[in-house]
Amino acid sequence: MNVKRKIALFLVSCIWLSGCHQEKHDKNKELTEIALGVILYNPYQKIVPTAGSITISSIASSGYNSRAFNPQCTGVTGNTTFEFFRKQIVPNNTNLVINFMGGGACWDNANCFGNTTTTYFNQLNAVPDLFVKFAFRGIMNETAASNPFKNYDVIFIPYCSGDLHVGHKSNSYVNPLTGGTVAINHYGYDNVLSVLQYIQQNYTNVQTVFVTGQSAGGYGAILNYPVVRETIKGINSGAQVRMLSDASNGIVPPTGTPQAFFPNLNSKWGVETAHNLPTWVTGIASDYTSNAANNASIDDFFKKVATYYSGDRFGQYAAIFDGNQRFFYNVMGQINKVNAGSLTYTDASTSDPYDVGRTYSSLFGDSDATSMTDGTSTSSNDFSSCDWSKQAISKMKGVATANSSNYRYFLAPGDVHTITTSDSMFTLGSGGSDFTTWLTNLAMGSIPGNVECSDNSGSCVSSNLNSNTVDTNLKQATSDQSYASSRSLYTACGGFAGLGL
Repeated sequence: MNVKRKIALFLVSCIWLSGCHQEKHDKNKELTEIALGVILYNPYQKIVPTAGSITISSIASSGYNSRAFNPQCTGVTGNTTFEFFRKQIVPNNTNLVINFMGGGACWDNANCFGNTTTTYFNQLNAVPDLFVKFAFRGIMNETAASNPFKNYDVIFIPYCSGDLHVGHKSNSYVNPLTGGTVAINHYGYDNVLSVLQYIQQNYTNVQTVFVTGQSAGGYGAILNYPVVRETIKGINSGAQVRMLSDASNGIVPPTGTPQAFFPNLNSKWGVETAHNLPTWVTGIASDYTSNAANNASIDDFFKKVATYYSGDRFGQYAAIFDGNQRFFYNVMGQINKVNAGSLTYTDASTSDPYDVGRTYSSLFGDSDATSMTDGTSTSSNDFSSCDWSKQAISKMKGVATANSSNYRYFLAPGDVHTITTSDSMFTLGSGGSDFTTWLTNLAMGSIPGNVECSDNSGSCVSSNLNSNTVDTNLKQATSDQSYASSRSLYTACGGFAGLGL
């Protein structure tokens, strides 16, 4: 049964099974039809782009004069055709939000397959049209009075390529469950270019653009910011362009273990061989991701892009103990172990001892990272909760120091992953600052300050919490390990002195 029909039956049941009198039949029918019209109205237009080319005159020398693209998804069942969504608020709107959807990543035999070990969104074509309307709120909610973007058109870029929206490569992986070789198409960058061509053709009066994305989409937002920005400025050189990366810190396991992030951008996703890097940005060479001497990282990329576009504004958001980012930190560590032969791949599930009835991957743990260790040693290979948090905080501060004039961060309490497509953004606070106010100023007001959740009472772990048993029972962000000792992650990590705040 499709979503529209389920909603329709739900509304009909609510009205017709409520003991209404017969004489009110006509009125109730009218109310039913009105309610259905409101619920089933979809402001988003689905657009299926085809192969083509784009010219971006300001970077034509970098290969963007008739740059070809071929939009597509990974090619697995249910994930073949790329499509994006547009919400038009008013005709000829000059204000535009470009939002990159999140959904994990796929870069290894160990995490591109399986039931519990697959770590990327791979069912785009199975998503009904109404999914975008109901699943994504926050900055995309035009009915929220405090949403600074309620009058903006929205271009929503779904994620179906497993490559952080930056790839152009068909890569072969060995499915550990079958032993067979499978080709997965990582064409996220082509998908982005197809969207940019649409913007060129349909937003010829654009004046204000806010670029953002959540999780993998947050990486897509910053990694694609240069090409997005050049496209917008090519339409209107006076346009204002600003961005926020939501819950996308790019923290990798400690030095001494195989680095499982930036080298994959080329070896697995082809960003260098396809010339997808913004090589016009000072310091980003054509071998930026593959040459170890470049020390490529998300924080380094932020620094270089923010320095190059010194007149723009850049923001970054993260919860201090973000569960899903800690989960991927652990996934990278476990993949390193699998490839090093010190851990055997398994797609089995394990019963969660604290969330009764729930299971998680025996190899990677659970997606809210409560099964991770809470060790504090950055030299260990435990890929711990505290280690992730320490790196995230220090790297955000490092970018802020290097780009103090046009980069700001918001470090929130708790362990919830991403904020900007949830209506909880309208009530979130940290360090005495309101997130919505901070975001509004970043996008269109006086540039705000950096925000840190760093009070001595430890309240940074008592709000913005994941909906799991251990958090709910302790009423603080915790893990299985720490919950067994009735302590929060704040306590486990030695307070803010241990975290470096």
